Amino acid sequence: MHLRGVNSGVRIVLDLQAYQSPGSRRRGIGRYSLALAKAMAADARGHEIILLLNAAMGDATELIRSQFDGLLPQARIRTWEAVGPVAQATPANAFRRGASERLRVEAIKALRPDVVHVSSLFEGFTNEVVGTVPGDSPWLNAVTLYDLIPLVHKSAYLPTAEAARWYAEKIEHLRRADLLLGISRYSCSEAGELLHIPAARLANISGAADEIFVRQGDTDSFRYRVMSRYGLWRPFVMYTGGFDSRKNIGALIRAFALLPPALRCAHQLVIVGDPPPRERAELDELVRGLELGADEVVFAGYVPDDDLVKLYNICALYVFPSLQEGFGLPALEAMCSGAVVIGSNTSSLPEVIGCEEALFDPYRHQAIAAKMIQALTDESMRARLLAHAERQCREFSWRETARRALDAFELAVERRRGENRTAAPSGAAEQKSMLTARAAFLPAPRVQPGAPLAAAMEVYADADCDGVAADGSLESFARAYAAGDFGRVVLELGDDVYCAKTLGFAAEGAVDIVVRDRTFGKPLHALAQSEEGRAIVLALLYASGGYPALKAAIDGEFAESIVGPLVNIDSLTTLGRSQVVAAPPGGDLGGASMAWRDAARHAIDALVQRERAVHGPASPGEGEWQRIASALAANAPASRSTPQWLVDISNLAVHDAGTGIQRVVRHVLDELMASPPAGFRVEPVRLGDDGILRYAYEYCARRYFPGYPLPPDEAVACSAGDVYLGLDLGAHLVPQNIELFRGMRNRGVQLHFVVYDLLPLLRPDCFDPPGLPLFRAWYEAVAEVADGALCISAAVADELECWLHQCRPERLRPLGIGWFHLGADLAPTVPSAMAGEQPDQALAALGKRPTFLMVGTVEPRKGHAQALAAFEELWGDGVEVNLVVIGKRGWLVDDLLASMASHPMRGERFFWFERADDQLLLSAYRRASALIMASEGEGFGLPLIEAAHHGVPLLARDLPVFREIAAEHALYFAGYEAEAIAVAVRRWLDLDAEGQAPQSAGMTWNTWKKATDRLVEVIQEGHWTHRWMPTPLRRYAAFDYRLAIEAGRLERGRIMSSGCAGILLQGPRVPYKAGRYVLSIAWGGKLTGTVEVCSADGTRIHAERSIAAADVRVGEADTTRFDFVLNIDVKDLEIRIRANDGDEGWIAGIEVQPVVPAQGRRS
Repeated sequence: MHLRGVNSGVRIVLDLQAYQSPGSRRRGIGRYSLALAKAMAADARGHEIILLLNAAMGDATELIRSQFDGLLPQARIRTWEAVGPVAQATPANAFRRGASERLRVEAIKALRPDVVHVSSLFEGFTNEVVGTVPGDSPWLNAVTLYDLIPLVHKSAYLPTAEAARWYAEKIEHLRRADLLLGISRYSCSEAGELLHIPAARLANISGAADEIFVRQGDTDSFRYRVMSRYGLWRPFVMYTGGFDSRKNIGALIRAFALLPPALRCAHQLVIVGDPPPRERAELDELVRGLELGADEVVFAGYVPDDDLVKLYNICALYVFPSLQEGFGLPALEAMCSGAVVIGSNTSSLPEVIGCEEALFDPYRHQAIAAKMIQALTDESMRARLLAHAERQCREFSWRETARRALDAFELAVERRRGENRTAAPSGAAEQKSMLTARAAFLPAPRVQPGAPLAAAMEVYADADCDGVAADGSLESFARAYAAGDFGRVVLELGDDVYCAKTLGFAAEGAVDIVVRDRTFGKPLHALAQSEEGRAIVLALLYASGGYPALKAAIDGEFAESIVGPLVNIDSLTTLGRSQVVAAPPGGDLGGASMAWRDAARHAIDALVQRERAVHGPASPGEGEWQRIASALAANAPASRSTPQWLVDISNLAVHDAGTGIQRVVRHVLDELMASPPAGFRVEPVRLGDDGILRYAYEYCARRYFPGYPLPPDEAVACSAGDVYLGLDLGAHLVPQNIELFRGMRNRGVQLHFVVYDLLPLLRPDCFDPPGLPLFRAWYEAVAEVADGALCISAAVADELECWLHQCRPERLRPLGIGWFHLGADLAPTVPSAMAGEQPDQALAALGKRPTFLMVGTVEPRKGHAQALAAFEELWGDGVEVNLVVIGKRGWLVDDLLASMASHPMRGERFFWFERADDQLLLSAYRRASALIMASEGEGFGLPLIEAAHHGVPLLARDLPVFREIAAEHALYFAGYEAEAIAVAVRRWLDLDAEGQAPQSAGMTWNTWKKATDRLVEVIQEGHWTHRWMPTPLRRYAAFDYRLAIEAGRLERGRIMSSGCAGILLQGPRVPYKAGRYVLSIAWGGKLTGTVEVCSADGTRIHAERSIAAADVRVGEADTTRFDFVLNIDVKDLEIRIRANDGDEGWIAGIEVQPVVPAQGRRS
């Protein structure tokens, strides 16, 4: 059935708290809830599916988002804030639970659904799940009904008065539901018989097993490993599920004890799941009382899904002895996984198992034992049950279950529409009551107050308010308003200059605004003529259209024809605590924003009334009400209808250094402000040391709108669909505030970070050691929380992808890795002040000799020492060349700086300008024969572009990033010895003399607009070069901080041997599962030592080999590979590589890759 009348426009909200709950997530209810939601999302038939999650159980949010990645837009996974703890088992939680129930209803209202589906109503007694069925909601309420077992067996399941009260309340909510989705015919019949629910409100949607539960072919490949993990050594009989009394596990143990001794000794009974302590103690006592051996009944505890499927596949028999079920999902899972399954002949199990031969009477131990004997020994019966299971499993699918659920929703919606039921406006009662207090009306000209309103309200207007008979002037109103004399103030806003007088009152308090005209440019223009009024207009402009609206109005001098269309009605709700209570037809007010204050007051009043009814006049503390207010604000719909691009400029907002990363931040921000991404508004933000992310209003006022007042920086309000761009580098801010970013991602905000380079990771030898952990923490935090990493070159993107195999962050969704090239803000090739003049006197000593230029801070990785040594070699050979270095002092180069400062050739052939202004730099470019880019690592390489802009030829180290930027327009060199650069300079001089030297002419580069457009395109179009997810591969580069070095040193990303015997590399001391692995070692030079694979602080050796013995040559470097086996799980696996005396070699890194799992024998 598929009803055309509701084929489109139906908004279905799926409350998935049942899967968020730690208890239910691991049980059938959790599995069922998730699988049904995914199936409905996969084939929504044109309906709009929204998931609703409880932020109080945020640890499951990312898991759920990953499950729906590709099924739903992430913006349709919404969270709401509760005030916990709320578990009903604790009486002190009563107020918070009631508050959270109301908060949930208000959050749902903001979504304006047609259908709300609660995946499990009977939650919340001992956890943070909040679920109700409101009696007067305008949406249709649907609930999944699993069973009514506690109603039938009250003494067993409701042992306390509080539990009985909680369950009774839930039953009443269940009765109010418009639709119950039963998971079996049995559960539907129970609802009809026990609760007298009409058949029209019941739908049997059945159920299915998750797609992971399948028959696996080569079970021998994992049998030993999985069985040994859970203490199983013989063929085993299996049970998995809950441990409450109806599960009848005691009867199963007794039946196992009744098996013939030979058969019993040949098998083990494994009980999968985490029993509560009391139930576990009772079962242990039963096992001892039956004199069963310690290894005959095995309690496996919680088993992850991957292992559960394998246990189903290799068990000798699966037994489900439950006395009562709503469905019996474990039995179906086992059947789908190729197990021989037998079960009870009660409740829903005959419906699920579907084979009379496989059923037994669960009340008789002998009957269970007899069926177990038959199923373990009768091969023909086993074959029949397996064949039947294969057919039976095809009768159950989540696609079919979802189809039935959507059919039921459509039918119920159609039925409700036919009944033409509408809910009363939520704020009607309190609006009526508020009119009993003193109320003021501030009309617009030529409009008489409405009759019902005028009778109860005092009218205030000045004489120039045409057509209005007033009770007093605006001045008298202002005095009474300041004194708090009015319980309600209603302001009528029209497109009339007079309204400029009254609109200011809306910014001062709680005013109800009745909007008469769609635009109101005239009063806005009039307001903007004063400083105080201009602040109001600027606030409305910003709320309506962000910074572009501000710029357009300022450029247009606040003309009424400009500000009128720019300011929308919805923005009026941002003035003070004002709300819009009426708007003209076709007005642009969002429905969720209408009378927002009344809605909030209604929610608070409902809480107060409930609290008084339950606990009397005593009120909760102020802190509780503050928490409720915060939650209401967080759950309210976004005040801005356009999603935001939150551009983090945390460092720039405090101090603009003018160079480096901040130059990039400034230029990209300028472009984003001038041209926001389509469908978004750009909001510069800053993260302070207090951990609060704020809008950077003050910075924007200084930079873009000097002289115009903007409000003080305030906390960011983010919503699902927003985008965060970490444009600035706040190395300490992101790790310190990781919970902030996790929370934003849970709310549905996309998180993207610009990665400028990985040099602190790849070349730690070039950085001050105390600062390295800070940088590493930033990279690791970004790797965990980011949706995307925007690298400034493809080379950096590749380096990041490679490093992630080393970092291995825990991720459930892929990390997109993309790249864009920076722009270049290039100065004129000839400065105007020097046009036609000779170069700076400082360069006069260069003469006519070929001049090679190096530009950039003098740091270890920049290659200055190598270049200077190369030119010393050239000068010694009589080669007439100059070396000019323009760069300030860096770190870790004191000896080099001293050598440069006192160099005998300084001022003759060698020139170092520590401080150079733009004119000197431009003169140097004009005079240079070629630029030398000797840096050993860069994220981009802007000097190449600057030199090309001036037509200077390029001599660059052969790095991927330089090839990426300069391509064929440069001459490249390799090697780290002086000779490498000396040879390259000689070759360039020869090629230049022949006119064959590569020229930088024709090399292209980005403008900042083009660079920014590319950045936006990568994010919005998802143009990721890599989409990284954890894989079994583990990589440990030489620079990995987890690798210790004794007989060597870290140099240029390699561990270099010292020539002495000892441990060259040791680490990483991380956990590994039992299995077979391949170890790869990338090395070069002469190494004759050994490799050990060990654990337990080196006391347990798993493998030992000579490096050269297993050598396999790959490319230019040597790669040694060999297999090793871990027969047990280890907590601290180490690779130890030992060098011998006289070894002169290096190690670039190691990799560990799992292969076929290890198989062994019982020892």
